[in-house]
Amino acid sequence: MTRLHVAVPEEFLFRMERTVGLSDINYAKHLDCVSMVKILHEARLQFLASLGFTEANVYGLGLVVTDLSVDYISESFANDRLTIDVGVAKLTRHGFDIGFKVSNEALETIVCNGNCGLVFFDFDKHQLASVPSGFEEMLGRSNLQHKVKAKVA
Repeated sequence: MTRLHVAVPEEFLFRMERTVGLSDINYAKHLDCVSMVKILHEARLQFLASLGFTEANVYGLGLVVTDLSVDYISESFANDRLTIDVGVAKLTRHGFDIGFKVSNEALETIVCNGNCGLVFFDFDKHQLASVPSGFEEMLGRSNLQHKVKAKVA
């Protein structure tokens, strides 16, 4: 079986913690993949909020998810405390990538790495929009890594 390996940024700009709840567990008694996607979604929203934005309003524009990759590395169980580190990768003309590293500090393991592609969108005009200059400046474009595509091994 081929495996997807997701690269994460070297530098993270935001961190949140989350306890794995009983409703996050599947029939095999470990963290369900759908729950992990929801955790990554929450981390993305919390990261944006830490910058003073929402998905619906980043300098007057919205954000649309274009892709999501998750490389599941180890299991996690009910009541485990997860640390989700969030960083930003390469800016493009219309968007950027957010990279995630989810760790279980108690077990000293990485649970998964993830990457989410986002584009700026003008919902009034129903069209793609360019990255706002203020957003670029806020993140410090020179500090952003170049996008590393997911590798299939």
